[in-house]
Amino acid sequence: MLGALLAAVPAGTAQAQTYQTINQGLTFGHFLVYPSVSFEYTQDSNIFFTSADEPSTRPTSSGIAVVRPRILVDLPLRDNRIRWAYSPFYRDYTSRNFTGSNRLNHLFDLEGRFREHRAITLGLRDHFVRGTISLQEQTAGNGLSFGLGSYSAHNPALEIGVNLGARQGISLLPSYSRSSFSGISNSIQYSYTARKLEGRYNYRLSEAATFYGYYNLDSDTQTQLDIQDLRIRSRSSGLGLTRTVNEAVVTQVSAGYQTMEFEGGMGRNFSGPVVDAGASWLVSDGTRVEFGIVRRPYSSVYTDNNYYVDNEVRGRLTFQIGASTYADVAAAALRNVYAPQSGPRRQDRLIRLEIGIGHQFLRTLRGYIGATSENRRSNVEQVIGGEDVDPFHIHVNRLLFRLEAGWM
Repeated sequence: MLGALLAAVPAGTAQAQTYQTINQGLTFGHFLVYPSVSFEYTQDSNIFFTSADEPSTRPTSSGIAVVRPRILVDLPLRDNRIRWAYSPFYRDYTSRNFTGSNRLNHLFDLEGRFREHRAITLGLRDHFVRGTISLQEQTAGNGLSFGLGSYSAHNPALEIGVNLGARQGISLLPSYSRSSFSGISNSIQYSYTARKLEGRYNYRLSEAATFYGYYNLDSDTQTQLDIQDLRIRSRSSGLGLTRTVNEAVVTQVSAGYQTMEFEGGMGRNFSGPVVDAGASWLVSDGTRVEFGIVRRPYSSVYTDNNYYVDNEVRGRLTFQIGASTYADVAAAALRNVYAPQSGPRRQDRLIRLEIGIGHQFLRTLRGYIGATSENRRSNVEQVIGGEDVDPFHIHVNRLLFRLEAGWM
């Protein structure tokens, strides 16, 4: 019972959530089609991520209304598969202190997996976003603390796998990523381009679990208005383990060592261990537990820091209440450590708490109510108006109402 109900709860990677379905969809020839629409209203206490300590400014609160139609198309072809999803959405703000622009946003995802002669597999993915979007919704870190603006991203990726026997194989994973952001007044312009090549040696421990060793080469460019371009060369290597059930990754662990060399910036180069681990378990028929641990460096937008290290621990508990209702609680703790060229080392700490309850009204209708609270603080203080304040003390509360209808 929980398997169908909890499929309505986001789990795993963002890519997995894109193609997650909980019913059979509609059949049109060889195609499976999942049309749906969702209506969301969020009350956000601080849409611009304004510091809570600055005496001259106050956070801007606003309601956010979103209408999000979505169509997912699945084309199974024997051992092959093609899936794509298009999800435009209209977003508007109720605050009289702010008028949003580019209210129509576009999200497009494509995934294909092809097997040739049982020895070679080919996988491709593409993710495209364009519109006015909050930095809170970016998946890549950058250290920015301001809020709304025009955002676009394009992330194509390819995976070529070669089987070397019953258990062994190698993979080559080239990818490209470009994201750009501009503030509402165009006084802030930021873009990041990444080219990555990863090689893996895979060893299958079982039908579901694969152990691998990896080596990465990255060449990135960060561009900001009126600031010299920052070029980053990165190398990393390590070991990992994935466990997949019904084409969904339920366990993914990787640990290794990474170096980052910066050209055109100020501050230090990075070298150190990196970790990215996440797992999901069905503890019982009515309970699911998830956790994640991350330690990873990101390039910084601040001119006196080449990078910062993100350390994160997160967990989520989802449990069933009755036949058609579920609840979830989640918590995350983040610690971002910056590496300045000189002076004290800035450290930001963030605590995020979430709680929500969802209900399946009909096979094609479900609802969700949730609340989120975030509090970020830093060890850095500035004198503003004769007072010592924390310019990075950002507090945000959100209350979300969502109703989804259709084949999901």
